[in-house]
Amino acid sequence: MNTEALRPGKPVQGWGGDAEANFALSRGNIELLDLGGSGRLLYQTFHDPEEKPRAYPRHRVFLALNGRMAERAQVNFINQGFAHLRWTWMIHRRVGPELFAQYQFNQFLRLQTRALGGGGVRVDAVHGETWQLWGGTGYMMEFNRINVDPSSGADPPETLEHRWASYAALRASFFEDRLRFQDTLYVQPRFDRLSDLRVLNDAEVSAKITERFSLGTSFSLLHDSAPPSGVRPTDLRLVSNLRVSF
Repeated sequence: MNTEALRPGKPVQGWGGDAEANFALSRGNIELLDLGGSGRLLYQTFHDPEEKPRAYPRHRVFLALNGRMAERAQVNFINQGFAHLRWTWMIHRRVGPELFAQYQFNQFLRLQTRALGGGGVRVDAVHGETWQLWGGTGYMMEFNRINVDPSSGADPPETLEHRWASYAALRASFFEDRLRFQDTLYVQPRFDRLSDLRVLNDAEVSAKITERFSLGTSFSLLHDSAPPSGVRPTDLRLVSNLRVSF
């Protein structure tokens, strides 16, 4: 999941966040139930809160939650959950350390548990009113427990991996911040086997309806060069959402 997801509204000192939900139900010729939702909670302070239009963050604590369950003809075909916690301390306006921890599961990627933690450095390269460019790089330790494919039995049920985790994000804001675009790229190779690589690219467009509500569309591409047996290496997803901010 993209933890640098596009958030509507200008930065506000103190607490903030947003939430979104989706629900689909069909009965009759097509039996379908699809439930999902996500939320983000953010606390941040700034080097100079009065500096406008774009103040530089000093401290930021960020929690992201996401879950989805879907069944067709009373058979689950999506069952996944995700939680991510990150703390960033921008000692300098443009450079600072960050720490993070994450837990997730995804039944249909055979992922029973993925727990990880790590840290690194974040850099705000461009911090303008219209354009922003930032990124980070560091170390990540990851524990995985999978549901082994019984037809192959070749995968270890548990692994402990050490990865080089890097990301870069570009954001553009137009029409007095009412229309936003963001693209985020994550690259996570293993230190001991660089060919074992995970890549996530997430692009999103968001348009504000009011100060609290916005509409968005996102496109995600996830590639795992060494997935569990029976799991395809590449996933694509296109999602539209209605988001409320607070």
